[in-house]
Amino acid sequence: MTPNRDQVIGARIVRIGHSQYSEPRFVIEGIGPASFRSHFIELDNGYVLDLFTAYLSIASVHEIVSPGETEGIPASSLIGRSISGVWRDDVYSAILILDDEYYLKDANDGVYGNPLRAGLVNQDYTDRELREFLDYWTETPVINLSRRL
Repeated sequence: MTPNRDQVIGARIVRIGHSQYSEPRFVIEGIGPASFRSHFIELDNGYVLDLFTAYLSIASVHEIVSPGETEGIPASSLIGRSISGVWRDDVYSAILILDDEYYLKDANDGVYGNPLRAGLVNQDYTDRELREFLDYWTETPVINLSRRL
C-alpha cells in the first residue's frame, strides 16, 4: 500500500532498518553477483516505510530484521529528523527529504546492490539535476523548494 502525504510529512524517524540480504545473483549475465535488501524507515506515528528505488510503501515493523546502515551520512545522524517532503529525483527514484536538507534514498544501481544513501541535497545534486525533481504524489516540479527545504 502506498502511503499518503498525511502519513509521512512531518513524521520523525525513530529507527532505520533492513531486511536480510537476498541470495547473490547475477542481474545481467557476466555482471554481479549482487545481493539486495529492503530498507525500512520507522516513524514516530507508528508507520513503517519501505523505501525502494521506484516507490514508497507501507511495511510492517516485523520486516525489520537488521539494524540500519547508510552510505554517506551515518544512520544515527538521521534518527529524530522529520520528513519534510517525498520527491522523485532526477532519475525518478523515490527520495525522502528530511529537515536541514538531508535526504534518504535506495541507491540501487541495478547491478551490484542497493545501499541506503543518506546525504545533503544541495551537496549531492547539481542545480540542473534539482530542476528535474518532482513531488512524489503530485509529480509537480519542486524547484521552488530545492534551495529552501
